Amino acid sequence: MLPTPSVPDLACIEGETLSQVIEWLTEYYEGDGCPWNYRVGTKAIKSAYKGFDRLDLLRASCQQIKSKQGRISNDEIIQLAAPKAFGRSTQVFDLPPRKFPFGRKRHAGYRIPFFFVEDGIVKLYYIQPRKEHGPSSDQLGMVAKIHKQYLLDTEFFGQASNVEYVNLGALAKNGPRVVRTHSLDTLSLWSDERLEDRLTLISEALDQMEARGTVKSRRRPVRPDPGMPLFE
Repeated sequence: MLPTPSVPDLACIEGETLSQVIEWLTEYYEGDGCPWNYRVGTKAIKSAYKGFDRLDLLRASCQQIKSKQGRISNDEIIQLAAPKAFGRSTQVFDLPPRKFPFGRKRHAGYRIPFFFVEDGIVKLYYIQPRKEHGPSSDQLGMVAKIHKQYLLDTEFFGQASNVEYVNLGALAKNGPRVVRTHSLDTLSLWSDERLEDRLTLISEALDQMEARGTVKSRRRPVRPDPGMPLFE
């Protein structure tokens, strides 16, 4: 069985027909992927929301990363995203591990590093760290629909809640990273019908690919991180 893409990756899948989606997913699975990840930088940002405001020490955590580009990219997201937490009164917490269910017994990781409470409002934090090939504003609307409906509306029903999405992608190829922050008020959430139709198409594409057995995933398995139980 092919590993199910995470929620943000589900949103990034391109194609409006079954064959187009299969073509995109084939390239996704057969590509080498990135040899490093953004976990160190994301955990440093989580520490910032816990009240740790020493940017120099947060950046120092990147020295443990073996890849030079991995160190540079993680350092960039810390410099851009961590200061957004400085001077705020936030309480950070996690939910137990779980995944987003869809299709025929498929489950996708949420890629959520943490939640926090600010001024009595529960906020789901999500960082988009990719400089290129990250979700568009419309695709973030799909991500937010899933996060809201399957986490905020179920786990915190009746409580004031929101999201804080920090997008660190570049606006143009080879351009600099640009910090953009989104909330439920600034995102256009997908309708129930649009989400269901899209997930049905993706699920059908995965079913066909697995039935054919012609695609083998070269993507490295994602290891759960005890410090970020919903980040898988």
